[in-house]
Amino acid sequence: MDREEMLAFLKEEAKGIATMFGPKCETLVHDMSRPGHPILAIYNGNVTGREVGSTMDIFGDIGNYSRDVHNNQGYVNQMVLTKDGRMLKSSTFLFSDEEKGYSFAIGINFDITEMARVTQVITELAATSGELKQTIVTDAMGQIEEILKECISLVGKEPMDMQKSDRVRIIRMLYKKKAFTYQKAVAIVAERLRVSRYTVYKYMHEIEKESENNILPDA
Repeated sequence: MDREEMLAFLKEEAKGIATMFGPKCETLVHDMSRPGHPILAIYNGNVTGREVGSTMDIFGDIGNYSRDVHNNQGYVNQMVLTKDGRMLKSSTFLFSDEEKGYSFAIGINFDITEMARVTQVITELAATSGELKQTIVTDAMGQIEEILKECISLVGKEPMDMQKSDRVRIIRMLYKKKAFTYQKAVAIVAERLRVSRYTVYKYMHEIEKESENNILPDA
């Protein structure tokens, strides 16, 4: 294709893309061989407010960067924040042929501002404070710790100084307070009293027998 044929082809492509994706999708053809890369054709120019002949860039100004980089490199699916606070997805594709004497670029800029806001709203609506089962377990563990702390305080000894009778007394108090109905209660009590889980279960079994025989002593 010569220069005019390529330009006509790119204009038709840009127009088709803009039509297919609607008014939020701006497409344009730049002349990359001229300073400022003037716009030769633009469709849905309302997205960035530019028109044919404009040398304004997508950011809304001339920019503080060298535009020469565009002469050799295109960019695909990049985010652009405009001066008026909108969010665009932007791609630039280069079409050059030195022998035929042309250097064009086709740009596609899709305004995703509203989509981004909807996504944020959906994210906020879908957000939770935690997984309920884990939260319940955590709260239960905290309650067990508090009850256990109270029972240890009533015995008046630290676990390392306790005898079996002291530990049984604590297990008995916990049993009466229905502390063992909480998940992981046995594991927490065993660790705090410095005994095995088996030992805790053994003491609980002894206390249950006392309860069945109506001989459960006061704590």
